[in-house]
Amino acid sequence: MKKLVFALLLLAGFYGATAQEIYNSSGKANYKKKKEKKGYDADRLVLGGGMNFGMGNGFLRVGVSPIVGYRLQKNFYAGVGMGYQYVKEPYDETHNAFKNMYYPNIWARYYVYRNIFLNATYEYDFINYSYPKEDYSTGQLQLLQTKTAVTSQSLLLGVGLRQSLGGRLSFYGELFYDVMQGQYSPYPKGFPGMRFGLATGF
Repeated sequence: MKKLVFALLLLAGFYGATAQEIYNSSGKANYKKKKEKKGYDADRLVLGGGMNFGMGNGFLRVGVSPIVGYRLQKNFYAGVGMGYQYVKEPYDETHNAFKNMYYPNIWARYYVYRNIFLNATYEYDFINYSYPKEDYSTGQLQLLQTKTAVTSQSLLLGVGLRQSLGGRLSFYGELFYDVMQGQYSPYPKGFPGMRFGLATGF
């Protein structure tokens, strides 16, 4: 009788241990959810840069803009950047004005659906502006290229598309428009700008 009771207890113990192992492996018990890293996480860092381009009605703009940022939420990124642009634009019917522009910026990007994103960038532009000016000092009309330094602010709102290139690297393209349209804005009224770039972390 004692042997029978001992055998039953041994069998019950073995069954309980086996059931516990199966229960644990199913994920229904003693399951620890993966904790997100607190503080700085290098996997959330965004590094990259792009080129922007625009043209139309005698207007030409080309530029480069490296960026650095961080993923703050699942689909939301923000950061800062620095850029340079060269701009040629009509001054009158026969002459052009030129801008060499340097600008710090802050930006935010939100992915609304998979690889489609909305982007907002605020720029503070330092511009070396060169334009033709009439001069009669020699008794005859001359057009001299006059240079001046001005500043401008731009708020660029846009929509874009990202394409993964493998790993954390991706290519993106964006259409944007300057909604502030200041006097010296390098972005022409009525024409969207285009921006392309490579980045890691998006």
